[in-house]
Amino acid sequence: MTPGVSVIIPVYNGARLVGQAIDSALRQSLAPLEIVVADDGSGDSTPRVLAGYGERIRVLRLPHGGVAQARNAAIAASRGELLAFLDADDLWHRNKLSQQVAALRHWPQAGLCCCDYLVEHREHGQLMRHFEQALPRAGLHPNQPLVTQPVPALIRCNFVGTASNVLMRRTLAQQAGLFDPRYRQAEDYDYWLRCARLAPFVLLDAPLLDKRRHAYNLTNNALETAQCHEQVLLALAQRGTLPPDHLALLNEALSQIRFGIARQLAMRGAAQPALGYCLRGWHSHQSLANFGRAARTAARCLLLLRSAVRS
Repeated sequence: MTPGVSVIIPVYNGARLVGQAIDSALRQSLAPLEIVVADDGSGDSTPRVLAGYGERIRVLRLPHGGVAQARNAAIAASRGELLAFLDADDLWHRNKLSQQVAALRHWPQAGLCCCDYLVEHREHGQLMRHFEQALPRAGLHPNQPLVTQPVPALIRCNFVGTASNVLMRRTLAQQAGLFDPRYRQAEDYDYWLRCARLAPFVLLDAPLLDKRRHAYNLTNNALETAQCHEQVLLALAQRGTLPPDHLALLNEALSQIRFGIARQLAMRGAAQPALGYCLRGWHSHQSLANFGRAARTAARCLLLLRSAVRS
C-alpha cells in the first residue's frame, strides 16, 4: 500500500506564483493525500487565490511569523506518513512524488529523499542542475544514492539546497523536531543537519522540479544568506556533539563562509567588517593553504573596497 503524502506549502504575499505551485502538486502522477497551505499573514491577494481551490487544498491562516513557523503549523495540521515540502514559487515535475516515494520504499533505512532540480544561473540566466555543483563540493556522487553518513557531506555543502526537493518520513520529523523560527534564512539547512544525525538520506539524480528565481526571493540577499549559514554552523559546533573529524570539517566550512561574507561586505564598502571577517576566516581554520586563501580574500576585498569608494 502506498503511504499518504502530505504536501506542505508555506506562502507569504505569493499571489503571483502560488497557484502554479499548487497546480504542480495537484498534477502529480501519484496524487498526494492532501495539500496543506500555510498562509503566513499575506497582505496581497493570496487568500483570494487560495480560496479559488476550494476543498482541493487545506488552508491555514496565520499571523505573519516567517517560513519556519508556517511550515511547522502545516506539519502539525497534516496527516500523511510522508511529508513533501514545496515553496510557493517553485514547480514540481509530474513524477516528482512517485519517484521519491519509490526511492524511500526501496531504501527503508533512509529517512529523507532529495532530488536534483533546475535553477537559473544568477549571472548568465541559463538553467543549471543543482547537483552538478553541490554533490562534488559535498564529496558525494549520484551513482551512490544512499548517503549513510549525511552529516559530514552537509557540513561541506548544503547539497539538499531547497526544501522543495525533500520528501521525508513523518517519523523522522517527529524525532528531529520543528524548524527553528530564529533563522530568517537557512532554517532548512539547520533542519537537514538535525535530520542527518538521525537517518540516512537518499539522492535522486533526476531533476524533478524547477527552482524559480525572482525579485522577492529571500536568497537574493547573498550577505544575509551567508551570515545565516554561519549561524547554523556555529550552533552545530556549540551543541558539542560532533566527533573531532566532523569538527575539523566544520571549521573549514566556517572559514569559507566567512571569506564569502568578507567579500560581500567589501562590495558594500564596509571596510573594517570585511577585513575583520578575513581574519575570522583565517582563525577558523589555521593552515598554510588557508593562510593563502585569507591573503587572496583580503586582496580581493581591498580591490572591491576601492571600487565601492570610486562608485
